[in-house]
Amino acid sequence: MASFSRRRFLIALGWGAAGVTAVAGGGAWALMPTLPPRNAPSAADATAWLSLRPDGFFELYSSRAEMGQGISMGLRQVAADELGIGVQRVRLVQPDTSLIPVARSTVGSDAMRETGPLVAHAAAALAGAVLREAARRLGRPVEKLRLTPDGVADDGATVFTFAELGAGPPLLVTAEDVEAATPRLLAGPAGRREVGRPYPTHDIAAIVTGSRPLYADDVRLPGMVFGAVVRPQTLGGRVLSVDASACNSVPGFLGLYRDGDFSGIVATRRGALAQAMGVLAVEEEEGPAIDSATLAGMVEIDAASGPLEHSVLDAGDMRERPYDVDLTLTVSLAAHASIEPRTSIARFTEDGGLQCWTGTQDPFFVRNSLADAFGLGRDKVAVHGMRMGGGFGARTIVAAEMDAARLAKLCGRPVKVQWSRSDEFRAGFHRPPSSHRFRLSADAAGRITSWHHAFRSGHIIFTSAAMGPGLQFATSFVADPGVARGSIPPYVADATRVEVEDVRLPVKTGPWRGLGAAANHWAIETAIDALARVKGVDPLDMRLKSIASQHTRLSTVLTAAAEMADWRARARGSSDDGWGLACGIYKEMSYAAAVARVTRTEAGYRVTGLWCAHDCGLVINPDQVRAQVEGNLVWGISMALKEELLVEGGRVLPESFFDYPLPVLSDVPEIEIRLVEGAAAPTGAGETAIVCGAAAVTNAIAAMTGRTVKALPVKAA
Repeated sequence: MASFSRRRFLIALGWGAAGVTAVAGGGAWALMPTLPPRNAPSAADATAWLSLRPDGFFELYSSRAEMGQGISMGLRQVAADELGIGVQRVRLVQPDTSLIPVARSTVGSDAMRETGPLVAHAAAALAGAVLREAARRLGRPVEKLRLTPDGVADDGATVFTFAELGAGPPLLVTAEDVEAATPRLLAGPAGRREVGRPYPTHDIAAIVTGSRPLYADDVRLPGMVFGAVVRPQTLGGRVLSVDASACNSVPGFLGLYRDGDFSGIVATRRGALAQAMGVLAVEEEEGPAIDSATLAGMVEIDAASGPLEHSVLDAGDMRERPYDVDLTLTVSLAAHASIEPRTSIARFTEDGGLQCWTGTQDPFFVRNSLADAFGLGRDKVAVHGMRMGGGFGARTIVAAEMDAARLAKLCGRPVKVQWSRSDEFRAGFHRPPSSHRFRLSADAAGRITSWHHAFRSGHIIFTSAAMGPGLQFATSFVADPGVARGSIPPYVADATRVEVEDVRLPVKTGPWRGLGAAANHWAIETAIDALARVKGVDPLDMRLKSIASQHTRLSTVLTAAAEMADWRARARGSSDDGWGLACGIYKEMSYAAAVARVTRTEAGYRVTGLWCAHDCGLVINPDQVRAQVEGNLVWGISMALKEELLVEGGRVLPESFFDYPLPVLSDVPEIEIRLVEGAAAPTGAGETAIVCGAAAVTNAIAAMTGRTVKALPVKAA
């Protein structure tokens, strides 16, 4: 794959290499929008994350957003282990741009992999500083002292509590201290007391009792009002005029505010806001009358002729030959459908600053975007990250935050904007539809001789949800890395070609759990299963003999999942019961495999058993990792049997969860999960199992019916 950079953007815009050098500090960058920070965390950053407070607690400033994946408790466990204390003595503060150095977005299952080891180094360095301070005060060699859960001990007796040590001058560590520290995290299980233990999610007591604000909607500010944005009802539509005269009879309605093509209303109460929105008179210039079939046609792979625009992999002699499998697969448009809708509060301060409370995966991107939009210095904008009820890529752009800030600026009061479920479907971005064609061949023993995967998809990273027309044009010349994610098969073939074309669609698309990996792995695992059926080879055997030698961890989880489900002893040939398996790799770091049992009932297909082996390297909190795996597998059921965002007449049809089918508890079978630690360090759990769940389900249906499932979701039994 080609690399992607600002330089590539400028070259695509027509600036040559000399021009890039000549204008890199000048006006050319005006062509660039505000971009998310991409700097990896460093030892220098980690020095600001952890401190001993005067009350004897260690305070950990998280640089990663909590959206249910468990990073908050996991980082507390890592810090506690290095400090020799219990997790209850580590107090975590959610990401806040006024408290920590610039940090990048919480995406890609990178949170624990990137920050966990650094937190361990910082905690080990701080532990050393605490011991040195105690030794200085006592006049004793530091080697004679040790940390205990309550403080510092000398010959088994506590000589200083943490509160006593924290009450003095701040104990500071340097980047050099952090780099030189030798944490026990990656040294093996010896000495670990907190890492590897199951703990409930961070803030569980507050989640249950509501004792303090956790989510953005919990925040209440003096003088705060509620706002909503007037949006076009059609894709590509434009609001021409808004008449709010009927709203004046609604008690609590405060007014209609406009700024260019932006229109929004404000009310003192949420109920009044909803009532006023219901009586607004809005004139709209409707967009084109597209529908789901139009979108599917725009990415249809069989409509392409010749090589596609971007080559992902081209190895071996892909000469024309007869194929055992020639298969076209389609994936539909789908929503994120997070339980918590986007919610943000904005307040302009008397000193000319701006504060924002929001559930976001990228607080610094929000800060920078708001600062640029309102002409403020970035030090004048503070974004307080709140816990989220699901993110999945949807909270990576600045949406409700900008709505709230614009209304707060216009009305002069703190404003809370909470998107409706209709807003989420209509104004959010979605998983793009895609179309895949496979032409595969294998010899009689099941060894793959040729693998050709060509596919077309809407954009994921270079998305119209976050880019203006100029940058959309520029990125048309560069392959979208999100579209290609997960498209390189883990299987060896004599010749392999993977090619892709990204298509600009008239609907907002973007990152959706795993980026392109979920759709691409479903397609890959569907294709290899079809090849196994054609060759009369057990699909487990074909995979095991084809997995590339560098992916031994994949072979391990595949074998484990098959053993868990007793794959070899499964019943075969039933017209109402089928077994399927699938496996995959996420970002070349983590591995998962699943087996599904599916039963055909009068109401349709039902998943009646699900087994998964999962390798995300070192497991910090097994309960939280299992929760992530379960969530991915249930989403796999949803991908296979439920989710499709329908468009008709230029309108996104769903208005609520009544219109957008999702799994309920009765759709979820008993799930058995085995965690495999195939690496000494954490490699990422948040999205890994999304690569195998859906295909395991649809492959079970194919085994039952004898027909490959060619489209998601499955329409009928």
